[in-house]
Amino acid sequence: MYLGTASLPFTHMSHEARKGALYNYLNLLLITVTGVFLTPFIVRNLGASQYGLYTLVGALIPYCMLLDMGMGKTITRYVAHYRAHNDRDGEARFMTTCIGVYGVIIVVLLVCGGCLYSYSDRIWSNQLTPSELHNVRKMIAMVVAAHVIIIPGNAFTAICNGSGLFAFPRAVQPIKYLIRVVCVIALLLLGYKAFSLIALEMILNIGIVASTLIYVHRHIGRQHIFAPTRAAYRPILKYSSWIALYATTYALQWNAGMIIAGLQMDAATIGVVGIGIMIGNMYGYFAETINRMTLPHATQLIKGNPSGEEITQNMVNIGRIIAIVQMGIMSAFAIFGESFIQLWAGETYREAYIVALMMMASWIVELSQDYGNTLIEAKGRVKTMAIINFITIFAGAITSYYTSSRYGVTGLIGALSCGTILATIANNIYYKHLLQLNIKEYMTRVYGRLTVVTATCVIMFLVIRHFIADVATWTWLIGGIATYIGLYAICIYRCVLSKEEKETIQKHVQSRRGK
Repeated sequence: MYLGTASLPFTHMSHEARKGALYNYLNLLLITVTGVFLTPFIVRNLGASQYGLYTLVGALIPYCMLLDMGMGKTITRYVAHYRAHNDRDGEARFMTTCIGVYGVIIVVLLVCGGCLYSYSDRIWSNQLTPSELHNVRKMIAMVVAAHVIIIPGNAFTAICNGSGLFAFPRAVQPIKYLIRVVCVIALLLLGYKAFSLIALEMILNIGIVASTLIYVHRHIGRQHIFAPTRAAYRPILKYSSWIALYATTYALQWNAGMIIAGLQMDAATIGVVGIGIMIGNMYGYFAETINRMTLPHATQLIKGNPSGEEITQNMVNIGRIIAIVQMGIMSAFAIFGESFIQLWAGETYREAYIVALMMMASWIVELSQDYGNTLIEAKGRVKTMAIINFITIFAGAITSYYTSSRYGVTGLIGALSCGTILATIANNIYYKHLLQLNIKEYMTRVYGRLTVVTATCVIMFLVIRHFIADVATWTWLIGGIATYIGLYAICIYRCVLSKEEKETIQKHVQSRRGK
C-alpha cells in the first residue's frame, strides 16, 4: 500500500522549503543564544569533572546514530525518487523493506551497546576515577536504550524530507530547545548532575520521534502499515552502506577528538575540547540547515540530466550564500573569540578558542560545497565519495591520537583539521570528474572578492584591538562585534554582491515594507 498522497508539486515543495528554512534559522538562533547563555551555567553547576563526563558521553551519541546504517538519507533519497516518478507502489514496497532493515539495526545496536557498557572500565580506567566510571556506565546504558526508539523513529523525518514536507520536522525543534533550556536550569538548580542532562536529551529526542510519527500519519496518510510485497534488499543496502560509511566519516571528523581526548587526557581537558568542538559545530549548523533541504531539488535537477555549466551555476548560487555568512562568522570569531570564551566559560577553557578556530578554518570550503554531495547522492553515486572521505578523515583521526600525546589539544585538533582539508581537496577532484564542476570558476566566484574583503575587515579590527588595553570586557565584546558585523555587511553589499543579488535583496526589502 502506498504510504503517501500524490507527488507534491514543485511549487509546494518550494513553499515548504522556505518555511523549513525559516524554522532552521530560528533553530540556529535558539542554538546560538541558548549555547551562549546556558553553557556557562552548565559548566559552573556541573564542575569541570562532571562537564567532562557529560561531553564525553555526548560525543558517543553520533556514533550510536552511525548504526542507522545510512537509512535516514537513503529513505529521503528513495522517497524523493519515487515521488518524482509518481511510483506509489514502489515507495510502499521500499518502506516495507526498511522495516526489516531497522529490525536488524536494533539488534546490532544492543550488541554494540552491551559491549561498550561491559568494557568501559578497561577503556577509561586510566583516565577516570571509579565514581566517574560508574556515572559513564549509567549514561551509556541510557543512551543505548533510548536509541532503540530514536534510530528507527528518524525514518519519519526522512519521509517528510523526501516528500518535500520540510517545515514540521524543523518547527518542532525550537519547542524542543525551549523545553530543554527550562528543564536544564531546573535540574541543575535542584542539584542534578550529568546523568540527568543526558536522560533529558534522550527523552526530548523520543518526543520528537513521537510528534513526527503523528504528523506523518495525519498529513501523508495511510490505511495500512505494510505493502503486500517488499522491494529487493540488495540495492537499498548497497546504497545505504555507502551513506553509512560517509556518516561514519562525518562522525570521525570531529567527534573522534572527544573520544581521543578521553583516552589521552583528564576529564577537565576533555571539557575544554568539548567546548571548542561545540562552538565549531554551531558554526557548521548554518550550512547544514540549507543543505539538508536540497535533496529533492537535487533529484529534480539530476533527473533533467544537467550540464556541467548548470551544476556549477547551482553550486555557486548556494555556495555564495553559505560562504558569505560563514566567512563573516569565522572572521568575527578570529577577532573576538578568545575574549568571548574567557568571559563566557572562564579562563580554564581559553584553549577552546584554538580548537574552534582551527575547525572553522578547515571547514569553510567543505561547508559551502555540500550541495555537491547532495547532487552525488541524488545520482546514487556515493561509493567513491564515501571511500575518499573515509580514508582522509580516518587518517587524520589516527594521526591525532599520536599528535595529541605530544602537542596536547593543539596537536589533536590540528591533525583532525588536516584530514578535513585533504578530504575537501579530494572531493573537488571528484566533483570535477563526476559532476563536471568548473572548480576554477566556482572558487573565483564564491571566494575571490569575498576573501579580500574579509581579510581587509579583519586586519582593520586587529589594528584597532592592538591599541586597546583590555579587550576581555563585555563592553568591548558587544560593541566590537556589533561594529564589525555592520562594517562587514556594508563591505559585502558594496564590494562582493552581484547586481542581481542586490536587486533581489532590494525587492525583498520593498515587499516587506509593502506589507
